[in-house]
Amino acid sequence: MTLNTQAGVWAVIHCTASGTFLFGKRSLVVNKPGIWNFFGGHVDPGETPRAALLRELAEEADLRPSSRDLLQFGGISGAAIQELGYVEALRELHYFLLLTDREIEPRLNYEHSEFRWFKPDKMPHSVNRPTAIALNIGLIQKALLMKK
Repeated sequence: MTLNTQAGVWAVIHCTASGTFLFGKRSLVVNKPGIWNFFGGHVDPGETPRAALLRELAEEADLRPSSRDLLQFGGISGAAIQELGYVEALRELHYFLLLTDREIEPRLNYEHSEFRWFKPDKMPHSVNRPTAIALNIGLIQKALLMKK
């Protein structure tokens, strides 16, 4: 098995008015089709995590928040990930929070077949590893404490 060691970055997008979180469903033409995830992806060489997330949000969902709207929200790597049981995800993961006051509608590219806003008690069960890790380290609960 080849491990992906390229750093990753994801947006936890939270609508404070409805108390919901935005997820995208992976399309059939990409790896891990049919699973839900936060929007984001790889950090390219020479790119900061914030710049990578701004690029990924624009590419995947046509979302263009300002850099200052992305709140550095959490990160995890190496031993901490392994302790959670995700031995295939031993890389640096960065999470940012984006607060909205309404449920926005992203314009999806080919990577996602649909989007949905989920309540904290009705999160999707089939999620990608970085999203599962975010859920396991309590980022949803942390987001619920934040106000726009």
